[in-house]
Amino acid sequence: MTNSNSLDQIDKSILAILQGDLDGTAEPYLAIANRIGVSEKNVLERINRMVGSGIIRRIGAMIRHIEAGIHFNGMVVWKVDPARIEEVGNIFANMAEVSHCYERPPFDVMGGTLFTMVHSSSEEECMKTVTSMAERVGIFEYEILFSERELKKVSMTYFDD
Repeated sequence: MTNSNSLDQIDKSILAILQGDLDGTAEPYLAIANRIGVSEKNVLERINRMVGSGIIRRIGAMIRHIEAGIHFNGMVVWKVDPARIEEVGNIFANMAEVSHCYERPPFDVMGGTLFTMVHSSSEEECMKTVTSMAERVGIFEYEILFSERELKKVSMTYFDD
């Protein structure tokens, strides 16, 4: 994989634009090209190279889930035996219902080490999903931390324009 040291200023400018909102134009890559002074072909070649090398994982829409009716968000803290972290983490990470899956140092008194984020349209649906996840991996020591209010939600900014 290419590291950020191999990125030139044009690559960084493209990334700075891509990490924000794209213009609502029919040709967003041409708009990027015009903004940074290169050809659209050059922009697309560079994006493809960065995707191929793993610098860019994907380009997609960021949906404002609350406005879309997904009001229940549960951060689930799982107490997983260290010997099973890889196995359970891979199972959870490959589930469509899970948007985030992280291993972290033991949390709180319970000592949870695996964290997943589950989004649902109702608390009941979220609970059902988490129960199903627990049954699938045979782990029943967990705690769900429901979001009460969204105070901030933005994509990370790694490069300045």
